[in-house]
Amino acid sequence: MITVRGSAGPWVRAFFDDTEVSVVGDTTVLRRAGADQAALHGLLQRIRDLGLKLLDVHRESAEPA
Repeated sequence: MITVRGSAGPWVRAFFDDTEVSVVGDTTVLRRAGADQAALHGLLQRIRDLGLKLLDVHRESAEPA
């Protein structure tokens, strides 16, 4: 799960069309199931390319809580 500052508008959502995008308050959360190391680096590069402010990155457990 990756959290960035701000609410994702349509153009940001389109840029992450292969990723689940949800807005939570004044942040946007990006989730991508089964992402490997290369996919993570690709997502982080897209975030950087868009100039988004990265707030948090962490791995979610595959096990239900």
